[in-house]
Amino acid sequence: MSIGEELRRARELMGASLSDVENETKIRTKYLAAMENDAFDVLPGKVYVKGFLRNYARFLGLDGEALVNLYEEQFAPRSVEEKEHEMPDQLPRNNKPPGWWKGLAAGAVVLLAFITIYRVGGPVFNPPEDNITGSGQPPGISDTKGEPANDHSQAPGSNEDGTEDDATGETQGVDMVLHVTGGESWMQVVVDNENVFEGLVGPNNVKEFAGREKIWLKLGNAGVVKVRVNGKDYGFLDGPGQVVTRTFTEKDDQQTAGG
Repeated sequence: MSIGEELRRARELMGASLSDVENETKIRTKYLAAMENDAFDVLPGKVYVKGFLRNYARFLGLDGEALVNLYEEQFAPRSVEEKEHEMPDQLPRNNKPPGWWKGLAAGAVVLLAFITIYRVGGPVFNPPEDNITGSGQPPGISDTKGEPANDHSQAPGSNEDGTEDDATGETQGVDMVLHVTGGESWMQVVVDNENVFEGLVGPNNVKEFAGREKIWLKLGNAGVVKVRVNGKDYGFLDGPGQVVTRTFTEKDDQQTAGG
């Protein structure tokens, strides 16, 4: 499968048009179509090709670096060879740099020295110690190694005397399990307004997410993804090839579970 065929296949599985991709990636449809047809000579230059490939692949959930390496193997050598033939005409060996270039270089040296002095002698801002004792965690991932903030802190669900609170009947947050079955599907998951996953998932894979308030889900092939939220099995949200978006909240799940 060529680079272009892989891009087109992933986009179609995602259920997105070239216009949809343009709106999200800001890459013109002319260049998107060129990449899907392996017509990389239509793009402005090698640097743009690599950037466009990485950006497009990231949007589709593909390995951008692998596609760039494949492009280098199949298409880039010819472009490099052509540029080597053009270089002598553009930059003659015996030409000396003009006077204005020397002035610009001298100015750059002075500016660099000024920046260095400022960084060495300038003020240093140290973050509060409270902000550097722990590590940030993305939504949906619990931290089991955190240290107590002070002597009076206690674990959630426990009292100062060591007894545990009775939390029976209370649902904390939203837990989602996505099981991709007989095919592959593009999916996007937004947990508490933060995009935590976006990409193509193959068959027999399971993805789990957890949020405090809500989880927004988009499936490009709803007929192959089984959905379970807070222990309730929703099955397939639609048929094969159908694009579905759905929001699950803690409140909605409690109502659904109660009914």
